[in-house]
Amino acid sequence: MAEKEHPAAALPVTVLAAPMEGLTDHVWRNTHCALFGGAAAYYTPFQRLTQTFRLTVREQRDVDPANNRGVPVIPQALTRDGEQLLRYLEYVRALGYGEADLNLGCPSPTVTKRGRGSALLRDRDTLETLLKRAEKEGALPLSVKTRIGYESPDEWDGLLALFSDHPLTRVTIHLRTTKEGYEGPIHPEAYEKALRALGDRAVYNGDLRTAEDLAAFVRRFGPGHTVMAGRGLFADPALARRATGGPPASAEEWRAFLISLLDQWQALYGLTVALGRVKKLMVYPLSAPEQLSLFRPFRKASCREDFDRAVEGFCERYV
Repeated sequence: MAEKEHPAAALPVTVLAAPMEGLTDHVWRNTHCALFGGAAAYYTPFQRLTQTFRLTVREQRDVDPANNRGVPVIPQALTRDGEQLLRYLEYVRALGYGEADLNLGCPSPTVTKRGRGSALLRDRDTLETLLKRAEKEGALPLSVKTRIGYESPDEWDGLLALFSDHPLTRVTIHLRTTKEGYEGPIHPEAYEKALRALGDRAVYNGDLRTAEDLAAFVRRFGPGHTVMAGRGLFADPALARRATGGPPASAEEWRAFLISLLDQWQALYGLTVALGRVKKLMVYPLSAPEQLSLFRPFRKASCREDFDRAVEGFCERYV
């Protein structure tokens, strides 16, 4: 079972909420921001651009300002085409956004086989053309979310030199290569290099899953940095709040969070999809072998009654 923790002292670190396809849509962002807060900005899951520039209904809904009131949102594009990127920057500027992000970090084969996401890290000419066009013609400031290489961390020096040559608002660095995916050790020395080259535009991303991880980060790198948390905010939705000295998530907050997510996702997509999303989300706080008895009711839930029982069991025994 999870150890009950006391509120941590405020940590001098700014937390950004990472994007994750199928989970961090406007429903999750609004619910998280209202109940837990603490994140300085929320990135949308990547919006896959096409030659016709026809965002799906779901993608349009996700960046609709009416669905993001009071939530600091940064839209993220997935493309290797300069014209698509420019049109996207114009589109989100017209919606009222002040910044956009380019995804250079997705390692999924379905993305990289088309030369997008982190595949651009091994296509430097195309990547540099994209950045130059955005710098010269773009309607909005641009940031990037990247990895430290495609095959090897040895690629990072060249990539860092490229990023340093452009006025990107920030460079969020997942400290693994594409080939390493999300497993295995990270390479914090790549962040140290980024700090020297980029200063406060460098953002640390990778394996920050607990308040203790954030504290260890501050001990190593000092105060005043910006980090991005993804899986950490799924395992502990109060993680960003705790970085500001706030309390851990209570049972009442967890209950309200899970019920609100299911209700809203069900209204949009139906119960089966909504349950699937919550099950995927609950893998993160309940992934340890000793927590299987708490995860199993979520995994087996096929109706609202099953879900409610799973939530009550979780809140009584885990939180």
